[in-house]
Amino acid sequence: MNTFLKTYRLALTPLSPIHIGCGEDFEPTNYVIDDGVLYGFDPSRAVLGDLQKSKLTDAANRASLQAIQRFFRDNAPLFKALADVLIPVSTGVAKAYEQRIGRAANIEASGNAVFNQLSIERNSHTGYQSLPYIPGSSFKGAIRTAIVDALNGGKPAQPQEKDRRGMAKSDQVEKRLLKGDFATSPLRLLKVADLMPAPAMNPARRVLYAVNLKKKQVIKDGKELQPKGIAARKECILHGQYRAFVADATVPSLEPHRDSKNTPASELRPTDLRRIASQSNAYNQSRLQRELALLDGRGMVNLDWKHSLDKLLTGELSAKLSSGEAFLIRLGRYGGAESKTLSGEGVASIKIMGAKGQPPTFESLTKTVWLAAENENDQKHLLPFGWAVVEIDPQSDLPQLKAWCQAQSQGRPDMTQLRLQFEAEKKAARQRKADQATKAAEVEAAKKAEQIAAELRAQALASLSAQGQQIEALRQQCEDWTGKMAPHGNYKHQEASIAKVGVFQEAGKLVASVLADASWTAIDKQTLAEMLDTWLPKVVTPWGKDERKKLKLAALRGQ
Repeated sequence: MNTFLKTYRLALTPLSPIHIGCGEDFEPTNYVIDDGVLYGFDPSRAVLGDLQKSKLTDAANRASLQAIQRFFRDNAPLFKALADVLIPVSTGVAKAYEQRIGRAANIEASGNAVFNQLSIERNSHTGYQSLPYIPGSSFKGAIRTAIVDALNGGKPAQPQEKDRRGMAKSDQVEKRLLKGDFATSPLRLLKVADLMPAPAMNPARRVLYAVNLKKKQVIKDGKELQPKGIAARKECILHGQYRAFVADATVPSLEPHRDSKNTPASELRPTDLRRIASQSNAYNQSRLQRELALLDGRGMVNLDWKHSLDKLLTGELSAKLSSGEAFLIRLGRYGGAESKTLSGEGVASIKIMGAKGQPPTFESLTKTVWLAAENENDQKHLLPFGWAVVEIDPQSDLPQLKAWCQAQSQGRPDMTQLRLQFEAEKKAARQRKADQATKAAEVEAAKKAEQIAAELRAQALASLSAQGQQIEALRQQCEDWTGKMAPHGNYKHQEASIAKVGVFQEAGKLVASVLADASWTAIDKQTLAEMLDTWLPKVVTPWGKDERKKLKLAALRGQ
C-alpha cells in the first residue's frame, strides 16, 4: 500500500433533483417531445426528401423561427428515429411544447412577433452514451466553502478585506484563511474524479422547471407579488437513486516537504477525507434545516418528501454524517447563494438585483429561492435543488436509504424498457431501409441490364438486312408479349385470327408482302417460316395445321 497516497471510494445518492449545467441546450431543432418523452438527435444526420429540403430552405431563407420550429414538429417521426438520447419530461414541459411550438408568445408594440425559444438546459453528460454525471470539480467546489467556513469560524472580514461599501471580498478572505493562492492552497491536494454512473446504471433524469419564488410573502394591492422572470427548463438528475454515482478521491501526503512558497501550510493539509466530510456536514446540515423550515412555512415544499427526508436524516444517516463517513453536500447553480458563502455577520456579500432602473444591493441572504417544479406556475409541492449524500468507502447496504430511494422512484417510467423498445424499432427501421435499398438496387440493376440488352438488340438489328430486320421486329413483338404472360404478368394468349389486330394478323400481312416481293430470297423466306413456327405458338391460340395453312408457311418454305 502506498502510504503517501490515500484513496477513497465515493458513492453519491441524490436527495433532491440536481442540475449541473454544461453550456449546452436542447433546442426545438434538435429535440421533439412525444408522449412525455424528449427525443434528442443530431439534425445533420437526417436524410430529407426534395419537398422537405425545399420547405426547410425556404424557412431558413426567410429567417422564420416559427416556420423552422414547425418544420421539426411536423416531421417529428423522421427526427425521432434519429434520437440518441431519451429523457422523460414533466407534464408542464410536455404541455408547453404542444401549445407553443411554432407559435408567437406575444406581439410587441412594433408589431413584431416574439416566439417561444423552448430551450432546455442540459445537465453535464458523457459524449457518445450521453449519460449524466457529476463533475469532480462540482463536488470539490461544494466542499470548498465548507472547509473555508470552518477555518473562518464565523468571524468578520478584516478591514483590508472589505470593499468601499464595507462588504467582504471573499477572494481576499479565502486567501488569508488558506494562507496563499493556488500553489499553497490545501485544497489542491484533494483530487476528486468525476462521479460517473455506477456500473450497469443509467441514472434517471427528467426535464423539470426551475421556478423562482420569494422567501417572504409580499402583498401589494391585496395580491401576493411574485418574482419577475421566466421559469427555466432544466434537465435534472432525479432524487431517490441509491448510490447512483461513484468516483475515487485521493489525498496525497507531502511530508516531509515544508516549502511554504510552493506547498500548503502543514496545519492546513488534508489528511483524512472524513475530517473534511465533518466540516461539510457542519456547514450544510444547518442550511438544509433552515431551508426546509422556510419552504414548509411558506407552503411550498412537497411535504411527503420533506417528512421522509427528515426521518432519513435523523435515522440511519445521522450516525454516518456525525462520524464523517458521509458528506451532506449541495451541488449545482440552483442550490442558492447561501450554500456558497461564509457564515457570520458581514462576511457574505450576495448581489441582489433591484427594480428596473434601480442599482443592486449586497446582502448576506437572498430574497428568493429556486425550486424544482412540474409546471411553470407551481407554487406548492416543490423540491429544492442540489442536495445529495456521498458515502465514503461504503461497505454494506444502508437499508433505510435504499428503501427511501425505492419509495421516491415509484411511478417513474421504465426507461430501460422504453429504450429497448425504441432500439428495436430503430433496428427494424434500419432493416426496412436496407431492404428498400437492396430492392431499389435490384430494380436499378434490372433496368440497366434491360437497357444494355436493348442497345445490343438495336446494334444487332442495325447489322441485319432489310428482310432480317422485318423478321426480327415481328419476333421481338412475340417475345415482348410472352414476357408479360404468366407467371411474369397477366397477359393472355392472342387469338389466331387474321381479322383481329395482333401478331397473327401482323404475321399474315408480312407473309403476303414477302410472297409478292421478289427481293426476298428462299433463305430469307425459310428463316421467316421457322421464326413464325417457333414463336407464334407461344403467343396465339389455337396453333396447328389450319393456322399454318392460313399463314402459307408451306409456300414460304417453297413446298
